[in-house]
Amino acid sequence: MSDSHDSTDTTGNKHSQQGHQGRPRNVVLYGESGVGKSSLINLIMGCDAAKTSPDALACTTTHAPYDVTISGQHFRLWDTAGLNEGSEGTVPAVTAERNLTAFLRGLNQEDGVHLLIYCVRGTRATKALQTHYKIFSTVIRDSKVPTIIVVTCLEDFRPVMAEWWNENKDELATYGMQFSGYACVTTLKDEPTESPDIHQRRTQSYNDVCRSILDHCSQTPHKTWGADTIKDQRSFLAILLQKLARFVGGAHRDQDASKASLS
Repeated sequence: MSDSHDSTDTTGNKHSQQGHQGRPRNVVLYGESGVGKSSLINLIMGCDAAKTSPDALACTTTHAPYDVTISGQHFRLWDTAGLNEGSEGTVPAVTAERNLTAFLRGLNQEDGVHLLIYCVRGTRATKALQTHYKIFSTVIRDSKVPTIIVVTCLEDFRPVMAEWWNENKDELATYGMQFSGYACVTTLKDEPTESPDIHQRRTQSYNDVCRSILDHCSQTPHKTWGADTIKDQRSFLAILLQKLARFVGGAHRDQDASKASLS
């Protein structure tokens, strides 16, 4: 969705991974571990294509592509490993670094990037959302790449999920986070035992995120990680990890301060 666009029903458009004509546009999902990137991909795909986990540990250990068609347009969704796993998580730091570098180089050498999706949990402190937003913004160095925010875990948010955006967009802007569009969603599975409200919210989630992709995905590929940016692989990784450590440390301090103020 965008501020000037109401959601449009897209449920009549069947997803397909066959019959693609031309190369799909690259849509890269990023965010910290446990925000629901894989579940979001499954929502868009309409099936359990990506492995998910019920806890906050990453279940995506590399950068996995998922081809999908939305309203006759072809996209390749990239599920990226969470950057905040480190040596204590399921993605060893050395492996994450190597996979990330190979992933960025590969996209740069082929089709570039057409859209970035920043996935966040609606229950996360707003200021803490700066962490990965700033990391990617600094590394990309290309303001022409459109970025949308998809806020997950809003199945219990009242009165409507989109109200999260209305309540938080000004604060996000205060922290320097700018987005081309947004979608407020639930990625809960559409189980028969779920309430009619959850069924309706899941359908709305699908419609809103698909519409936001269609509205904001660039027709022109952006070579966001050019030769000048990653000419020296070690330098590139050192800069990325340095920024990650700084921002993660700041986010942890903010969380500790918030807990202390509540105690």
